[in-house]
Amino acid sequence: MSLDQPSGPSRAMLHLPETFDIPDADTIVQDARAILLHALSLRKELAEGEIVVSPVWEGQGGQAAVRAALVPPQVVARYFEGPGIASLRDAGVMGMLADVAVMLLEEPDAAAEVLAATEQLWISPEAPVRTIDVPYKPHFKLLTLVIADLARKVGAGFSELEWIASLGLLDAYHDPASDPPRDEVLSQTAAKTLAMCAEESEWMRAHVQGQA
Repeated sequence: MSLDQPSGPSRAMLHLPETFDIPDADTIVQDARAILLHALSLRKELAEGEIVVSPVWEGQGGQAAVRAALVPPQVVARYFEGPGIASLRDAGVMGMLADVAVMLLEEPDAAAEVLAATEQLWISPEAPVRTIDVPYKPHFKLLTLVIADLARKVGAGFSELEWIASLGLLDAYHDPASDPPRDEVLSQTAAKTLAMCAEESEWMRAHVQGQA
């Protein structure tokens, strides 16, 4: 099925229209909480089957849509059970995530670049799609990618500051008086990114071999 995609590669990847009103952080917090409830409910609904559904929401005909995901079980567990998702029970972390989403919505080209790897992890273009009974809002794909990115990276051992650094937003949050030196944060972020990608590649290799 084809999905509604606006013109421009970054906006198309993020399902962002050329013009829209960026919601405030409080609205994004409310949407993020609703999205997480839907994701957990859908996982429970499909628990007895073999289908894994991506937590990334796309837009189709004005409705939110989800896609079957071809990912190893470790990736699924990291999203639904890992410390990243668990941390979103904290209002401060949820507020930080919403602020990050707002900043990325303001810079769609940069957002598409820093979220591309997480999008590629969860989205297989050839996989089937199903709509869910939720009207699609322009920021839903980016917001669900931000949630998935946090779950992926904090689950792989990133600190919250290192996660922010991985999105190119370190300078907006770094406090020289209390945080590790900027160069140290960037170095640790780079090292953990390499380790995470190697781990995921090994999981994927074993997963594909197991299905062969």
